[in-house]
Amino acid sequence: MRATIMLEVGSDIAEKCSAAAGIPVDVKNPDGADIQIGMREFVPTPDLKLVQTVSAGVDHINFRNFPDRVVFCSNAGAFSDSVAQHAFALILSSTNRICRFSSEIRSGTYRKDLVHTLYGETLGILGYGGIGQSCARIARSLGMKVLAYTRSRKNDGFVDRYADSPEDIMSDSSVVIIALPLTSATRNFVDRRLLKKFHGSIIVNVARADIVAREDMLEFLRENPGMLFLSDVWWNEPDIELPLPENSVVTPHVAGISQESMSTALMRACGNVRKYLDGKPEHVVNIKEYL
Repeated sequence: MRATIMLEVGSDIAEKCSAAAGIPVDVKNPDGADIQIGMREFVPTPDLKLVQTVSAGVDHINFRNFPDRVVFCSNAGAFSDSVAQHAFALILSSTNRICRFSSEIRSGTYRKDLVHTLYGETLGILGYGGIGQSCARIARSLGMKVLAYTRSRKNDGFVDRYADSPEDIMSDSSVVIIALPLTSATRNFVDRRLLKKFHGSIIVNVARADIVAREDMLEFLRENPGMLFLSDVWWNEPDIELPLPENSVVTPHVAGISQESMSTALMRACGNVRKYLDGKPEHVVNIKEYL
């Protein structure tokens, strides 16, 4: 068995990947390779048996290009902590008016104003995978109550209550974090009907833009100027249509990007290759959810 990394990495990284996977690993040499490890670029070669993504999401892969024999494994959970940190960076910079205060002081205005504490507030999490769990841990450390909606309920001690429906999340939470994977079932999941249930102050999206129905959200923001939409993703990125709503804050899909997280994610992906070889792969993708 041989694996290849479909990324531009040095020989030292390839050696570390080989040690983690337990088989020879080379760089960008898919011909004859049984396993491909990468982010976006994969080739449906005759020998291919496993595609192991370094990314947590797999919605960018065109599964129809590959024969049924190919197993796909995601790297779910690899970027959870960094993405959760980014979610709360967005939340806290808004509740504590960090950007506004800094801008005013730089322009010569020294003016105090009330900030908002999250203590005692309820965080609703749509999707309780790795990112949702990391968000819950941070929320509890800030004294927040945690409400989660998920298909698989975990008794991890961080969720105060599991919601029976996404409507419950929206109606019972002051802050909502969207942490769902993008599948055929979750595309446009947060739509006009669901947004009308929301009576809180902040919605955060650190998942995928298309989980939220674009026109429904833009209309909701126009009609509710006191509500904030904080997002690390946006529709049609990087060609984002301007102007952005005044009550939105957008970052350029950077929540999972750091030198530390990328290195850890690659080693984790290679570790799952070893688990595949041992007959116990994790995060096997249900391709039907993406067709």
